[in-house]
Parts: sequence; C-alpha cells; structure tokens
Amino acid sequence: MTTVTRDDLMSAFERLKVQFEHQKSDIQAKERRFDELRLAFVGQITQHTETMLGSVNNDNPLRNLAESLSMRLSDQFNVWRQQVDARAKGTKFREGFNDSLLVFVYGKVKSGKSSLGNYVAWGHSEPTPQMKALRVQPQYFSAEQTSVKGGDKQKEAEHNLQFRVGATEATSSIQGFRLPGLTWVDSPGLHSVNQVNGDLAREYVEHADLILYTMNSQAPGRASDMDEVGELLHDNKSVMILLTGSDTTEEDEDDDGNCVCEIVMKSRLDQQKQVDYVSRELSCLHTRATDLTQIVPLSTRFAETHPSAFADSGVDILFQKLANICRSEALALKLATPMNNLRSAIRETAQDLSLVEELVKDFDLKIQGQDKAIGQDLQNLGLQGTAQMRSYVNQLFAAGNRDKLEGKLREKLVRVIGELADEAMNRIGEKQRDGLQSAFDASRLSALPEYREVTVEKEYMSGTESGTKTAWGVGGAIAGGLIGFFVGGPAGAAVGASLGSAASTVGRSAQARYETHQVVIGDNLEEQRQAALDAYANAVPTLLTGHVLGLYEPVRDSMLRYCKALDTEMTNLIDQLGPLGENTLQ
Repeated sequence: MTTVTRDDLMSAFERLKVQFEHQKSDIQAKERRFDELRLAFVGQITQHTETMLGSVNNDNPLRNLAESLSMRLSDQFNVWRQQVDARAKGTKFREGFNDSLLVFVYGKVKSGKSSLGNYVAWGHSEPTPQMKALRVQPQYFSAEQTSVKGGDKQKEAEHNLQFRVGATEATSSIQGFRLPGLTWVDSPGLHSVNQVNGDLAREYVEHADLILYTMNSQAPGRASDMDEVGELLHDNKSVMILLTGSDTTEEDEDDDGNCVCEIVMKSRLDQQKQVDYVSRELSCLHTRATDLTQIVPLSTRFAETHPSAFADSGVDILFQKLANICRSEALALKLATPMNNLRSAIRETAQDLSLVEELVKDFDLKIQGQDKAIGQDLQNLGLQGTAQMRSYVNQLFAAGNRDKLEGKLREKLVRVIGELADEAMNRIGEKQRDGLQSAFDASRLSALPEYREVTVEKEYMSGTESGTKTAWGVGGAIAGGLIGFFVGGPAGAAVGASLGSAASTVGRSAQARYETHQVVIGDNLEEQRQAALDAYANAVPTLLTGHVLGLYEPVRDSMLRYCKALDTEMTNLIDQLGPLGENTLQ
C-alpha cells in the first residue's frame, strides 16, 4: 500500500473542495418543517392541557395525576426547544464549512487531541515559527468557549496559529482550522473535572461529517470511553478510533557509550491486542460497530521524530483513510450527516412520544382503577346507608311521633348521604375530596302519603213503618162474602170470600227503617312506614351512587377526553414526521 503523506492528503482535500461547492440538498427545508410540526404539536397539546385543567378546580380528583402528566409534557417540550436552539446553532456552524469535510476530534482530556490537530496542520505536534513559515498557513477559528479556569484563552488558537498542548484543561472551546476542502475541529475534553467542557463538545459533535475519537493507548477501551462511542454509534456516526501514544521509550547507548532514550512504536503484537480488545468492546455496544468504526494505533511523536519510518507510525493509516474518503465517500458523507441528524431527531421524537404514551396509558389505567374502587365503595356504603336509614325509619314510627315526619326523614337522609359520599371520596384522597363535596339534592325523593284513618260504612235500623196488607185481607174477605151471598147464596158467599182474600195481596206490609255511618277501624301508619323505607332507606344505594358519580364523572370524563386528544395528536405528529426521513439528495 502506497504511503500517504500529509502533503498528499492536503492535495486530496483541495480536489474535494470543488465537489462540495456544487452539492445541493433539501435538508434545510426538511429541518424547518420538522421544527414547525413539533412546534404546532406543542401548541395544540398546551391548549388541550389548559382546557382540561381549567375545567376543574384545584382539589378535584385526579388533578394531581393530570398535573404530573402536564409537567412531564412541559419538561419534554423544554427539551425540544433546547434541541431546536442547538440545531439552529449547529446549522449556522455547519453552514460556514459547506465547502469542506468537517472532521471533529473528540475524546477524553489528555488523550492527544490537540497534538494530533497540530500535526495535521503543521506536520508537528508543537510547531515552531520556523516550521510554520514553510507551510501554507491554516485559517484558525473559534466558535464557542466555556469559562473554565485554566483553559485556553479567547481565540488563543487564532492568535498562536496552533492548539495548546500539555495543560490539564488545554482546550475549553470549540476551535479549529481550515485548509482547502478540510475543516478540522478540536473540542474540549470529555470527563474532565469541568463538566461544561464535555457538554460543549457533545453539543457540536453531531454536526461532524467524520469523528476521530482519541483514546490514550495506556488504557484503551475504558467503560467511560465506550459509553461515549456507544452514543455516537447509536446515531449512526462514522467514527475512527485512534489509539494515541502507541509508542514507548527504549534506552540504548550511543557510539560513545552514553545512555540515550529512543522513541519506538509498540510491538505489532501489542498493538493488535489493543485493537482486538477495543473491537470486542465495540461489538457489545452496537450490531454495526464493525461497519461504523475503524481502530488505528498511532503516534504523532514517532511520526515527527522518524520521518523515514512514517509508515510505521500509524498516522499513515489515518491519512490513507482520509484520502480514501476524499476520493469516494466525502460528498455522500457530507450530504448524509445532516440527513442522519434529522432522522435521529425524528427517531428520538418518536421515542419521547412513546414514553409520553406510556404515561397517558398509565393515567388511563389509574382512572379505570379509581372507577372500580369507587364503584365497590359505593356498593358497600349503599348497604351501610340503607341499614342506617331503616333503623331510623323504624325508630321514628315506633315512637309514634308523626309530627314533621317527612322533614325529619329528609334531614337524616341528607346527613347520611353526605357522610357516605365523603367516605367514598376517601378513595380519591383527602385533598381532592374537599373539592367534590356538594349538598345532596333531596328534590328527587318521593313524598310520603299523608296520615289518614281507615273507616268502613256501617248500616243500622233506626225504626219501623206500619203496613195496609192485613186490613186489605180482612175487609176483602167480608166484602167478597157479602157479594157472593147476594148473588149466589151460600155457595156464592164462599167464592166471594176467596176473591176478597186474594185482594188482600195488594196491601202494604209493615217496614224497618235503616241509616248508615263511617266507623274507624284503623290507620295507614304501616303504609307510611313502608313508603318511608322505600323512599328513604332502600333507595340509599341509588341515591348515593347518583350523587357521587354526578360529582366525579364530569371530572373523570374531562381527563379521558384529554388522554384521547393526546393520543390523537401524537399519532398525527408521527405520521407527519415519517416522510421527512426520506432521502431526497441531488
């Protein structure tokens, strides 16, 4: 394989610049649409939340659950707003380097990042003014800086035309240099005592076209390093892992017998062992780790002290990789980076929404659980209330005190319903229960029948009236006999007497005189008692359930409508974001 020197690499980048200047992409329009869709979603959900929370007062049931869900959404929306700001900053940063491959050097403190950058820029890890005079001067820049004590000063690299090396916090800013077709970014160290440095590096790394992750070969493959690389692989970033400082010092004697120290590369066997170890660790992080990474042991110190053995330094392999990218992959890599970032943002949004969906489902399940618990409580309390009212009704009627009977029953029932309803709301919680307390509406109660005596109609004889029937019989017989005698003699007298006797039937008999009056035989007290039991005791379960659910259900229904609205809005957002992940590069 032909050795690729620094000069060869710079020539390859110069040729690449022309290709970059003619590239086109619709990614910016897609990014704007992505932000617009999420912003519209935030507005809709915020409106739904305000409507729901505004429909119930602060002590209503499930208010705490609803507010927790609302706060979780608010936190997520804040994260999204921060992502929008970071993406806008990254887009602006990236736009300045659209004509070059953006290489981002990433890694722990004191892992050789700045030394490597100086070597690429000047051919030496700590260039002298004389070395700089012999080279085309890179254009240095600074993007953002932390206020970490001991870090590089404002625009220090621009003034010194090199990166600071050696200090514990050598780099505390996003800084770099430009050469034709190449933008090299040196980042603050990860896992330093100053977390803000690492946070700044993470904020910018996603905008890189190629990431060089530096690990000190004294302890490669540490868990903290693997976690960082794992995050990059999760986002499908192309990463070269550089095992820096892959050299050692050997003592020898010169021709005069003096002890001298010589820098030599670690043995091929030792290098391979480290590569194999890191490779195994990577394979545990990602299924495509082998495709997305390349591990290169190298030593800039050996390369600059042994120019004739440059091919052994490992820097040659790095330069070959970069040169190959320039020849075949650079344009696609350049265009793919923002598209991959957008796809990652879409994927993360879907994951965020899936977490919210789980919260909504949990909220819905808690509503159902509360419904079931309240239903069971109402069933038990209804029976309890029935027993209390039956006892009271029987007590009133046993005492025989019918004065203002219905008023007493209503007063007792309102008190019982109120106490039982209050007990039912204990299932929701004491604070929330207070917001649901309301007077029981007794207007639905049936009126008791009024007290009345039960009577029957009785008939009695008050006297008699004389009749004419006897007089007619005697007189008729005499008259008939006389008439018969004069007409027919003794035989006619007998016939006449019979006729006279028959005539007696038209006479009136003597009659008894009768009158009626109402007699009290009892009262409707038992009917009243049974009506009181039905209306005030047996109806307690129905009345209690209607009262409690009348207070609880509007609140519950408001929450359920809110859950349904969230689910609909989340589904719509995912459907709209999907097409944005389709690649339409030109």
